[in-house]
Formats: sequence, C-alpha cells, structure tokens
Amino acid sequence: MGIAAYVLFFLAGLGFGYAAPGKWKWVPLIFPLALALGAALQQGIDGAMILRLVVALLVTAGGVLLGALLEVRGERGERARYA
Repeated sequence: MGIAAYVLFFLAGLGFGYAAPGKWKWVPLIFPLALALGAALQQGIDGAMILRLVVALLVTAGGVLLGALLEVRGERGERARYA
C-alpha cells in the first residue's frame, strides 16, 4: 500500500471528524477495515497486512481527532496562534 492510501484515509478522517455529528465521526474507520477484509478474503492474512491495517486505523483515527479539534476550535471562534 502506497502513501497515497494513508493520505486518503487521513483526509477521510479529517473530513468526517470536522463535519459529521456525534458518533458518525468514526465512520471512516470502516473504510480500512472493509478493504483489509476484502484483501484477506482474496490473499489470506499475513503479518504485513495486519501491520498496514493498524497503521491505516491509527492514521484515520488521527484525522478524525484532528477534525473534531478543528470543529470545536471553530465553534469557539478561536484563531490560530503563530509563534
């Protein structure tokens, strides 16, 4: 899996984390799980696939958390502080 897939997972998490209400923010975690399930059914399970799945889930969760943080920050009307 190339870096582009991880970037897409991060962007999906960021978008859902920012825009989705409540627990819907965590829907993007289904995307890497579904893709891993499809790969496991076709090619079998191996250590590399499990590692890639864990990384994809962490990247997606990081995007969701960052998106949720940006949403809360925007609601409070805070501006970014630059050093």
